[in-house]
Amino acid sequence: MREVQMLTHVIQATAGIPDGILAAADPGGTTLNTDGIVGFIVAKIVPILLAVVGVIILSRSGKGQWSAALTTGGIAVLGIVFIAGAGLLFAFGESIARLALGG
Repeated sequence: MREVQMLTHVIQATAGIPDGILAAADPGGTTLNTDGIVGFIVAKIVPILLAVVGVIILSRSGKGQWSAALTTGGIAVLGIVFIAGAGLLFAFGESIARLALGG
């Protein structure tokens, strides 16, 4: 909890936000179920997106448009790499923040 308060203070000081503004934004102490959101995205959204990309690649390669199919495949691979990188930052973000802020 101390790390969150320290990070909030750094953000406030950097952005010039008065102390009471962020504290008043969450009066009830509500939390967000990020594990449920990530689980839903991984279980429901990602397979649909991969299926759509697969259909596009198959349709373009079936028409003989190999260059377009390879370009689409490369873009899809880069997108997956970015999503995996974001997942790693999400998983190890607290450790990275401690390392960067000296906590």
